[in-house]
Amino acid sequence: WDVREPDAKDKGSFLWTSSQELYQIWLNLPAAYKMSAPGADMLEAYAVKENSSAIPTGSTPIITSMDESTITTIVCGEYNGVKASVECPTDASIIRVQLKKKERNSPTVWTHNLPPSHKTAILYIRKGSIDVDGERIGPHHTVYLTASGAQLTITKPHDDGNDEADVLLLSGAPLNEPIASQGSMVMNTDTEIREAYMDFQKGFMGVPWSEKLTDDEWRKHVARFPSRY
Repeated sequence: WDVREPDAKDKGSFLWTSSQELYQIWLNLPAAYKMSAPGADMLEAYAVKENSSAIPTGSTPIITSMDESTITTIVCGEYNGVKASVECPTDASIIRVQLKKKERNSPTVWTHNLPPSHKTAILYIRKGSIDVDGERIGPHHTVYLTASGAQLTITKPHDDGNDEADVLLLSGAPLNEPIASQGSMVMNTDTEIREAYMDFQKGFMGVPWSEKLTDDEWRKHVARFPSRY
């Protein structure tokens, strides 16, 4: 989880030599936070026990249902009274839901009460298939939910031929601010966009580097061309 500055380098040392599937999710920040200092957190999985107290700082709560048919990972936001340790500068939720096939001939059901302030909610089905409001949705599809209703119910059918469904839920409240965007820049006005690109061109956000640089070469580069933000 990070608030990224342009000269921050992704560290690969924590990734093993294997195939990785990653989500990269960009959140638009309110105007008051757009120029905030960058920061990054490495989050460790934390299994939530029954009657657990506060979630430790620097961890991601994971809730397994009593029958172990659902696993809920709360990256950001809140689920069933359990809140993620990460403080998000906007009212948003990022929740991963894994629904396992039950041994008996019955569907797996997961429910979530969306916060009333969340007017946008999106589901992405990474693996398997699910039923939402009586409609079957297959893998690699995106579902845009309406703002009506309070409870979301996701069902993994027993007879779909899959052992698991893996779903990402994104939801949030509107910022109610103007949006201006161009390329990788997202600000509130066209004037701010122009100013941001001028700062970029002047090197105020740091100067791009070659991906072939070693770690030592990269450190020297960012020390020579530091970000002014």
